[in-house]
Amino acid sequence: MTSTEATMRSELHAATVTEPGRPGSTYSDGPAWHAFGLSRAAYHVVPRRTLQSMPVEWQARFVALMVEARAMLPDEAFPEYQVIRIEGGKFAHDPNRRYRHAVPFPLRSAGAEQASTAHALAGAFVNTDTQFKQARR
Repeated sequence: MTSTEATMRSELHAATVTEPGRPGSTYSDGPAWHAFGLSRAAYHVVPRRTLQSMPVEWQARFVALMVEARAMLPDEAFPEYQVIRIEGGKFAHDPNRRYRHAVPFPLRSAGAEQASTAHALAGAFVNTDTQFKQARR
């Protein structure tokens, strides 16, 4: 991508993102916003084991998208975090932590029953403000 293309792309992105909370803004009315559904979660966490269990083509697309995102967004868009699993408001054992010793998750066969949730990102939402406070009790 040339610097002119990158500048034009950045300007187009800024024009559609600048007003959070406004209908039509890709920030608050785009696919990622809607994928979170009614959740007030601030994060979506995907375990390494889950990513490595995906078909290789998906892994390549995921990595390519992350490389592209890091090239386009500022460094502060990618802060460092540590994840702690919480279940029922308490710290819980994380079976995905030992990804080197676990087998990949099996893929569903064609025509298998669909996931029980309607939202693409359901199940891995994290709202650290609420859950971490509960876990410290």
